[in-house]
Amino acid sequence: MSDAPILSALNLVQNLDEATDFERKHTPYVSLESAGDLTKVSVAVGHYVGHPNQPDHYIQWIDIQVNGNSIARFDLAPVAAEPVVSVCVRLEPGTTVRAIEYCNLHGVWAAEAVI
Repeated sequence: MSDAPILSALNLVQNLDEATDFERKHTPYVSLESAGDLTKVSVAVGHYVGHPNQPDHYIQWIDIQVNGNSIARFDLAPVAAEPVVSVCVRLEPGTTVRAIEYCNLHGVWAAEAVI
């Protein structure tokens, strides 16, 4: 398959087993670890396939949302900052967490996980 950008307002890959390397490179990886009443939400872009981190091609920001509301946002600089972030939050079981990231060349990508 082509490595051309996918032109959607929000790219949400439903099946990573059938995804291209281009899609895997941009899809955020969301992990959730519960510890008492807190949940550590970690997001990594490039988990499945490495994503460039150069001045001309990098992940500009990562936003973590619950119920459509942003609960944490990280602005990243190319080269110096890797697109891997974590935050501890209070979430009810069954809550869906969505990670959204922005690649400066290939747009907005998202993934979800349920606690």
